[in-house]
Amino acid sequence: MTKPFRLHLRRQTTLCAAFITVFALSFIAPSIARAQATSAVSDDISNRVSNGVSTYVRSEMQRQHIPGLALLVSRGGKIVQAEGFGLANVELQVPVKPETVFQSGSVGKQFTATAVMMLVEEDKVGLDDPLTKYFHGAPATWKEVTVRELLSHTAGFGDYPEKFDFCKDWTEDELLKLVESLPLAYPPGTKWDYSNL
Repeated sequence: MTKPFRLHLRRQTTLCAAFITVFALSFIAPSIARAQATSAVSDDISNRVSNGVSTYVRSEMQRQHIPGLALLVSRGGKIVQAEGFGLANVELQVPVKPETVFQSGSVGKQFTATAVMMLVEEDKVGLDDPLTKYFHGAPATWKEVTVRELLSHTAGFGDYPEKFDFCKDWTEDELLKLVESLPLAYPPGTKWDYSNL
């Protein structure tokens, strides 16, 4: 191959490569631009939605006199928004952060009941089983109490004792011992009475 022919071939290859690059970019560039625009629009929409949620939360907090809350919004398993609003402790002016832990109070009952019912569906817990099957060493009176009655507030458990110290940070074992020490308020299954125990 002569030198002029190699030069000619190199120019042809370079021109061909340049043509292919320009041709490919004419298709790829608009796709990239569309993807970036879509991403920008998506980010813009996410920001507007997030701002709208924040505005709504703040207005509801004001309307309902809610001192503080932690919010998590997820989409497709990914966190879209995690934000703290207001105060976790009004007296000490401690702000809420996304990771702030709150006492759930009675809200936990519905989650506990759902978890128990999932165990019932898996035949790991029976609704008509006595509590003593799951609480070994429980008082003899609990033999008459079923899981069903516990879930439906018909078990005979009353409420906290009159001199219960709500300020104490009770362990689960301490609370269980306290509940075990209390007599049933009525025979299990004979009436309904909301219980915090």
